Amino acid sequence: MPERQVLIEKEDAICILSMNRPGRLNALSLEIAQELQEHFDQIALDGQIRVIILEGAGGNFSSGADMFDLHQERAAPEWLAAMKRIGKLIQTMRELPQPIITKVRGVAYGGGANLALAGDFVLASQNARFCQVFINIGVIPDCGGFYFLPRLIGLSRARELALLGDEVDGKSAASIGLIYKSVPDEELDREVTHLARTLAQKSLPAMALIKEGLEISLEMSLKEVLEWEASHQAIMLQDPGHKKAVREFLRSRGKL
Repeated sequence: MPERQVLIEKEDAICILSMNRPGRLNALSLEIAQELQEHFDQIALDGQIRVIILEGAGGNFSSGADMFDLHQERAAPEWLAAMKRIGKLIQTMRELPQPIITKVRGVAYGGGANLALAGDFVLASQNARFCQVFINIGVIPDCGGFYFLPRLIGLSRARELALLGDEVDGKSAASIGLIYKSVPDEELDREVTHLARTLAQKSLPAMALIKEGLEISLEMSLKEVLEWEASHQAIMLQDPGHKKAVREFLRSRGKL
């Protein structure tokens, strides 16, 4: 049986997914995409898992598309089908109820960079290397790059990264708002674990709706946002977890 290209580990409410092609710097393959898709589909239905950590094995997150795959001659319909499978994966990550922490060491190039940006929190070592390398090999950003870049850093910076294809280290990526946070490499494991454990204590129904609301808000008017908030808050105000939190708050102040 061929070795799985994505390894899975569960620690209490935290699920760790590791892309496992270290010899190819975890270059993206259709097998990796399919295995990630399967794992995410299962996790979405698992109310015991509250946080996901996505990382790469062997000291690199992902070098993006496998150059050996790009060298193969394929008809446009084959490439279209492959890209749609990748697109489905990215959309699944954005719609997943659980928050995703992408833990970035080493390279996050091309599709690998945008796979990292698909996470809710991108936490990278200061010497990690992000690059929208597409322009350097004569193609355009994919894996959601056109969606993530302008929303995270604005059009001017997005043009800079996409049209120049320059490398950005983790520290710089954090400073321009491309990622959530950057820390020295020796602190990365501890920081990711702390963030995951913090999120694992939060309400999963609330986190799921916060993810959904933020994702759709940029396409909505203020009126639409307020209507969405009202209808969904009316549901959440009846949630047992919310009721418990209110009771504990009042008890702690001697009001009950």
